[in-house]
Amino acid sequence: MSRPKIVVAGMLNTKGPELRHLAQAVADAGGDPIVMDLSLGAEADWADVPLREVLATTGTRPEDVFAAPRAAAIEMVGPAGAAKVLELRADGRCDGVISWAGATGTTTVTAVMRALPFGVPKIMLSDMASGDVSVWLGTKDIYIVNPTAEHGVNVVTRKAVANAAAAIVAMAQVPDVPAGSKPLCALTSYGSTTPCVIRCTEFMEARGWDTAGFHAVGPGATMEDLIRSGMITALFDITLGELTNTVVGSPWGIPKGWDGRRLTAAGAMGIPQVVVPGGMDQCAHGPLASVPQEYLDDTKADRRRSFRGTGLPYRHNEGVTILAPTMDEMTALSAGIAGALNATTGPTAFVIPMRGWSAYDQPEATASRERGWAAGNGDGPCWEPDPEVPTWSRRSTLMRRVLAERFDAANPHLDLIAADMHILDPEFADLLCRAMGDMLDGRWRKGLYRDVPGVLAYARVAPTRASQSASAARSPALS
Repeated sequence: MSRPKIVVAGMLNTKGPELRHLAQAVADAGGDPIVMDLSLGAEADWADVPLREVLATTGTRPEDVFAAPRAAAIEMVGPAGAAKVLELRADGRCDGVISWAGATGTTTVTAVMRALPFGVPKIMLSDMASGDVSVWLGTKDIYIVNPTAEHGVNVVTRKAVANAAAAIVAMAQVPDVPAGSKPLCALTSYGSTTPCVIRCTEFMEARGWDTAGFHAVGPGATMEDLIRSGMITALFDITLGELTNTVVGSPWGIPKGWDGRRLTAAGAMGIPQVVVPGGMDQCAHGPLASVPQEYLDDTKADRRRSFRGTGLPYRHNEGVTILAPTMDEMTALSAGIAGALNATTGPTAFVIPMRGWSAYDQPEATASRERGWAAGNGDGPCWEPDPEVPTWSRRSTLMRRVLAERFDAANPHLDLIAADMHILDPEFADLLCRAMGDMLDGRWRKGLYRDVPGVLAYARVAPTRASQSASAARSPALS
């Protein structure tokens, strides 16, 4: 690629001099700038891709944009720009996107950037870079540069712009698949599920795969998007804790601006996946003072398990409070999981470790420093034994019952496996690895592993009143 084509996008009517300078900097760095107008107040007559052409992708008139309130205008121009940049990409006219804007322009242009696949260079120059940029980044790989000023070409901004222009031109010349890349397997993790994740990671790397670990505090959305892009082709979804986080409005739940649905990408793409409810025994919230009163009341009344009978939740550290999910929440989440996985088109095993789902979800009898909850500290803060089988988690029994009822028995790609094991037992990780290995080798089929020691026989069960009531509503964490 001699001169990569770089889309320089922004509000030309208010940032014309800045965007002209940015386009020239791209040209000076060896790129071929293509200026796209995303103005909200008036059309510019010097764009390579005029605003009218951008809006035509969605059938919107410039006059409607100009007459609308700013927020509504952004909602018109952003999606149109996203559609247009994908057209340019398909026509070989977009090897990267760069912008220079304030808050409004950045909101508009990052909607365009987020439409592009991972790996396509995207650079956002914005004087808002020192604040909360999560709404602009979403789940995409957008690079941030602080030009120090919203407008004005001067000794400071010239250097920042020149650096950014040189960067995006260089990025655009990196091959789509860098040398040395291997097939990629994703794994979701918590600190409290790490031993299982490490054992599965080592298994995949021994088979010649690259691995990517996603901390289950929201990046599951990014992982889902990467799966749909084709970059991830196998999945150990061992830790689903961000689902319980989402239920209680945690800052570490699924991003509110994400328009996807968790637990659907692997099934839609048909890639092998092994799914475990790791970390769903807990809901990670912020500092104790930030926890809503209703959840503290639930804990005091023992609707949520309190720590050592204190009536208070467990403090993971100064910034993180651990709430236990209620059984009603677990019923709704289980129903949501079934709804998401029933449509899978690739080999999918949902494996429940009946003896607990994290280091915090184990009885005192098995606790140890190596298992993440040192002996002598009593039961883990989230452990709730099943009344009938005390070595099993109460949540495991409930989830097994709901999934047995709600999983699509006619789907040959979906299997429910319950194991009389804890998620931290090496034997449990080995079971997950065996399932993934069989999937990759084409040997997997529904109903395997019933002869493995510790694997329970599958049986459909009568629906409970709780699981019936959950069928009417999908969990918000999986919406």
